[in-house]
Amino acid sequence: MKKINSFKLLAVPFLLTLIVGCKSTPKQDAAAASAPAVIDAKTVAKSDGELSVMTFNVENMLDTIHDKGTEDYTYLPLSKKKKNKEVQAFCKAMTNSYYQKECYEFDWSDAVLKAKLKNVGDVIKFVDGGKGPDNILMAEVENLRVLKMLVKTQLSKLGYKTVVLIEGPDLRGIDPAFISKFPMVGKPKLHIIPYQDSNPEKLKWAKRSRGILEVTVQAPNKKNITFLSAHFPSQSNPTEWRAQAVEFAKNLMLDYQKQGRAVIFGGDLNIITTEEASKAYFKNELSKAGQVSHLVGCKHCLGSHNYRGDWSFLDVLVFSNNLKDVGFELQTDSFQVVRSPYNTKADGTPNRFNPEAKTGAADHFPLYSRVKYF
Repeated sequence: MKKINSFKLLAVPFLLTLIVGCKSTPKQDAAAASAPAVIDAKTVAKSDGELSVMTFNVENMLDTIHDKGTEDYTYLPLSKKKKNKEVQAFCKAMTNSYYQKECYEFDWSDAVLKAKLKNVGDVIKFVDGGKGPDNILMAEVENLRVLKMLVKTQLSKLGYKTVVLIEGPDLRGIDPAFISKFPMVGKPKLHIIPYQDSNPEKLKWAKRSRGILEVTVQAPNKKNITFLSAHFPSQSNPTEWRAQAVEFAKNLMLDYQKQGRAVIFGGDLNIITTEEASKAYFKNELSKAGQVSHLVGCKHCLGSHNYRGDWSFLDVLVFSNNLKDVGFELQTDSFQVVRSPYNTKADGTPNRFNPEAKTGAADHFPLYSRVKYF
C-alpha cells in the first residue's frame, strides 16, 4: 500500500464535519424556542399513491476493517491500532494534536459500530409509520459492506431491495450511497466531476472528491426514476469547487430531462446560508434544473445542519421540472427535516453519534419529501 501523509491538508476540512458546538448559543436558544425538538411522526408519513424520498448524511458510517488505499485508521478498533505499525506511523505523522490523540485512542469497536447502525436505523424507521422511506440518498458511507450491514440488521423488515454504493476516490473512503424499496433498472454508475484548478496541488485534492452516484429504479406506476446522490466538497475547500459541482449536476439533470427521464438529485451539497446569499447556487443554478426543496417548500424548517448556532440547508433535494410529464408530481407541502427522539438534542439541533454513550445518530438532520405517482 502506498503510504499517504496528507492529514495536515485534511485536518481543517475535517473540523467542520467533526466539531459541533457543545454549548448552546443565543441563536440556538432562539431556534429551540421557535421549533419543537421532535416532530410528530405523522408529518413524515405517506398516503396511498405516494412514494417517499429522503436524503441523509449518516456521518462517518464506517466499518471496523481497514480499506486499502484510504485513511480510515481512526475508525478502527483500539485492539487493532496498538500493535499495527502502519496505524501508529500514520497517527504519529499527524500535525493536529486533537486528531492525533483521537487517532491513537478512539475505539471504533464492533459494539460501537452496532450502536451507530442501530441509531441510524431508528431514525430511518421513524419515517413512514415505522416502515422507512421508499428511497434514501445517503452520504458518508464507507463501503457496500457496512451499507449492507445496516440494511440486513436494522432495516431487514422494511423491504429494501436495491442497495448501491460504488467506491470513489475520496481519501477517507466515504461515499454517496442509495437504497430503495423499488427494483433497479439497468446498471448504476458513478459520475466523477471533472474539477479544474489552476493550482496543481489543489487540483490533486479536488480530484479526490466524491462523485455523484446514479441509480434508476422502477416506481409502482411502472415508470422509471433516476436518482443522483451527491456529497460536494466541504466548506474548507474553495467555493469554486462547489460551483463546478453544481454546474455539473445541473447539466446532468437537464440532459436527462431532454431524454424524457424523471430525475431526483440530492445529498449533502455543503452550501451554507452565507455562501448561498452571495453565490445563489440554489436560486440561480440548480433551480434551472428542478424544484429545490427549501425554495419551494419546508418554509417552517430552520435547516438540516447547525454549526455554532447558524442553520444551513446543507442537505437538499432537487426534483426535475418534467415530473408531471413522466407520471409524478412533487408534494411541496411534504418537505420536513426529520427530528426524532433518536437524533435531536434538547435545544432542537442534530444529536451526533456519541461512541461512548452510544447515543445520537449524525450531525445532520435528514430531509424528507413525498411524490404522487399516477
